[in-house]
Amino acid sequence: MAPGKPFFRRKLQPREIRWLACLAVVLGLAVWRFTPRSWHPTLIVETAHHKIYSTATPQQTQDTAHALELLYIAYSNRLGSVNGWQREHPRLQVRLYKDRDEMRRVNPGLGWAEAFYREPFCRAYFSEGEINPYHWMLHESVHQLNNEVAHLKLAKWLEEGLAEYFSTSRITATELAAGRIDLNTYPVWWIDNLATSSNLAENINNRSVIPLRAILTGNGGPGMNQNFNLYYLHWWTLTHFIFESPKYHDRALLLLQKGGGLDAFEEIIGPVEPVQIEWHDYVRRMKAALAGKDREFFKAQKIPRPFEPSTEPEQAKTISWLPPTGAMPATNPPGHDP
Repeated sequence: MAPGKPFFRRKLQPREIRWLACLAVVLGLAVWRFTPRSWHPTLIVETAHHKIYSTATPQQTQDTAHALELLYIAYSNRLGSVNGWQREHPRLQVRLYKDRDEMRRVNPGLGWAEAFYREPFCRAYFSEGEINPYHWMLHESVHQLNNEVAHLKLAKWLEEGLAEYFSTSRITATELAAGRIDLNTYPVWWIDNLATSSNLAENINNRSVIPLRAILTGNGGPGMNQNFNLYYLHWWTLTHFIFESPKYHDRALLLLQKGGGLDAFEEIIGPVEPVQIEWHDYVRRMKAALAGKDREFFKAQKIPRPFEPSTEPEQAKTISWLPPTGAMPATNPPGHDP
């Protein structure tokens, strides 16, 4: 039997050894940086549709469980007739961390993500300092529902837009009112950055509007890392526009079933450029409503074209479901698999 060949044909030089040692250190640090830490829940709560592993307080866990069940009902009421809907399924698994620090310690390398979904767990923390402490969790729960219950395969804008559509909705004691906007949710608190002028062309030039063709295709727009709030605003408002406007409401489910890509959008909703004008008018009217200048917008669901500023006197309007107390919310968007 012939002797085995040595792994190295020549003796490594000291400089090469140092280089390999440095490489091993870098790889070791990378593994340490991104490997999840051990975590042990102190409480497990089961509901009709969820199993929640939690280190939050019992009351915070029960409140989150209630919000998740309200979301499940609202989501199933809107999407329960899609072709891939799975009526019977295992309980959806959730990890609820007691606070942001714990979540980021257990899940290093999250970047700007405030919550994330990686099958089979939806992961978020109880954001005690926010008026609405559930919206990060609800956003990720929609991704979980899309994947594990409705079995949807969506374009990026619609995947994120649908999550925002539900997570920005008002919660009462008995329901999540889909489409009724809660001001104390992401990305609603950034709405002033979107469509800053009443003129569409001017807004494209001043970069407060990204052309919808770029939104639908994911190509040709500004960099995501520097403009993620603006992208989330577009994804959310475009989804809200389709789901809530009388003209397109009945086409929303078909768009979901076909994935929401450019071809499906133009087939089901219409040519991008004319729809862009309607969406822009809708956004301007939405901004006026959220500023308290157009109180009939969400009640009447009328979309003026062209947009005309409301003549009603400016008046503050509370849309939040809880008293406006507590710290300002965090400013980062959610993410589902960093």
